[in-house]
Amino acid sequence: MQTTPDATPPATCEPLGQAGPFGQTGPEETGPEETGPQAPLADPPEAAALVDAAAVQRTIGRALAHGSAPLRHGELVELEALLRDHIRLLLPIARARAAVLRPSTAQWLRYRARLDWITNQAGRELDGGLHSARQQVRSLAHDCRWLLRQTPEWNRKATP
Repeated sequence: MQTTPDATPPATCEPLGQAGPFGQTGPEETGPEETGPQAPLADPPEAAALVDAAAVQRTIGRALAHGSAPLRHGELVELEALLRDHIRLLLPIARARAAVLRPSTAQWLRYRARLDWITNQAGRELDGGLHSARQQVRSLAHDCRWLLRQTPEWNRKATP
């Protein structure tokens, strides 16, 4: 995440400067040499190129489907992993969009609150109970849909 001198760093639940499961949380961002599953994507346009919108939509559709046969726990675990991967790719794009909003405006505050909520929810482990796991996967799917709508392909105003 690149910030301008007048931009306020994002508010998160992790300590500043430490990488969480969905990217860097503070201004002391590490360089591109950082590797591993928790490495943030450095460049939002690069992240946008990695997003397969059709695959994201298929995953969201599966998670939100109201079929007669409810999903089993194994299927929920699979969907949760797919949704987390999609969220990991989409978050840098949405964060770049937040960086160009005027800080401390109502729009910026709502946008940052939504990003913080998504980061928090995506960082939680899947609940053990079948009903709560279903609800958690559905919530991740709604968050993923919102993030997808923040990309420039879906929203003309989303260009960072």
